[in-house]
Amino acid sequence: MPDDKMQYPERVSDVNTLLGWLKDFFGQFRLAWELLWDGRVPLVNKIIPILTLLYLISPVDLVPGMAVPGLGQLDDLAIFLIGMQLFVDVCPPALVAEHQKEARLEMTAAPAEDERPTSSTWRIPPSGQIIDLEAEEVSDTDATAEDKPKPPLPHVW
Repeated sequence: MPDDKMQYPERVSDVNTLLGWLKDFFGQFRLAWELLWDGRVPLVNKIIPILTLLYLISPVDLVPGMAVPGLGQLDDLAIFLIGMQLFVDVCPPALVAEHQKEARLEMTAAPAEDERPTSSTWRIPPSGQIIDLEAEEVSDTDATAEDKPKPPLPHVW
């Protein structure tokens, strides 16, 4: 065996794939939820998510969970995903496009002026920047606490 160090595969792509799938799933779920409560969607189309939920809570199951552990939950997940996708597919395309456009605008919109902090100690970054801050609240009554010696930090190692 050569002296080269063993190369382990990068798992970042797997994590990114999973995060992308979860983002798509929650986006699709939100779209289906908004379409379900939209009055312009025909009532006949709204039967699909209702029947899907009834199947999920019913005791009747395609693959019983007791026969093969885990497989019973996977068929429920598959029925849920298929039902959600079928509902979005049978909704009027113009409504689906409208809700998708609103969701995209909500994700990219800057906060309104009345939602922004008004304190002069906050600097509002330009949109698109992410700033990680750790804040510490200090009151005027704690001025005497500064005179006291601080206890030593515990030894962790």
